[in-house]
Amino acid sequence: MSFSPEWLRLREPADHRSRDKALLAKAASHLAGKDEPVIYDLGAGAGSNLRGTALALGTRQRWVLVDYDPALLSASLDFLSAWADKSRPTAAGLELEKSNKLVRVEVKRADLNANPAPWGDSIPDLVTSAALFDLVSENWIDRFCAALAKDKLALYTTLVHDKTAKWSPTHDADKQMTEAFERDFGKEKGFGPSAGNKAIGLIGKKLKALGYDAELADSDWILGPEDHALIEALAEGWANAVRETRSVPESVIQSWLAARKARGTTCIVGHKDLLALPR
Repeated sequence: MSFSPEWLRLREPADHRSRDKALLAKAASHLAGKDEPVIYDLGAGAGSNLRGTALALGTRQRWVLVDYDPALLSASLDFLSAWADKSRPTAAGLELEKSNKLVRVEVKRADLNANPAPWGDSIPDLVTSAALFDLVSENWIDRFCAALAKDKLALYTTLVHDKTAKWSPTHDADKQMTEAFERDFGKEKGFGPSAGNKAIGLIGKKLKALGYDAELADSDWILGPEDHALIEALAEGWANAVRETRSVPESVIQSWLAARKARGTTCIVGHKDLLALPR
């Protein structure tokens, strides 16, 4: 499954302000003894996770951005160049300077469904992702956690959907729309039937059983009037997902969508962050 660069850019401010700062600091502390930690970012999209994480880490870092979509990997280099104070192209990607940090970036196209451990023999210091694991299946989670545990790799993942959105003001179709959206959310997303809202809890439980300390923290989107463009796009995405189920009349979808796109709508979208460290 892939997302447009426009959607990823639109959601980035909410993503960055919503992630749990204490858990980010603990992830940074885990890497503090490394001169230039190697970080694999899975489902990296347009590079937002790097931009939300790198400034909390040490002065030298090497990131490998992994995605299946070559257009997103190309967009990530453009977005990162614009974000950096200085940017130089390299054979593998970019070398960036930002706020006295030196960040070397490589891009890697890989099919994570076929191989949940794309680092191969190049063992990273941290595996990370953002808004990925609610799209994968429980079977994929089993394979991924086994791969992590084999090499005793640390995991820091953010913004994993863990509960349905709460919209305000209420609308008569909220229950109907939510039930249909959740049915669509559990469908195939490219990794088998999606674990959806259960995914983050499953990962924490499985890694604990494999000898990890796993800590969860809330990272809910709390969207208000200043986030109107994001709320509109989110509502459109919900409406399109509900249409896929063919379980809600189009007239009901249109009524709900008009209400949700009206000025004054607010929304809370439940997410969690996870830091899992091998004991």
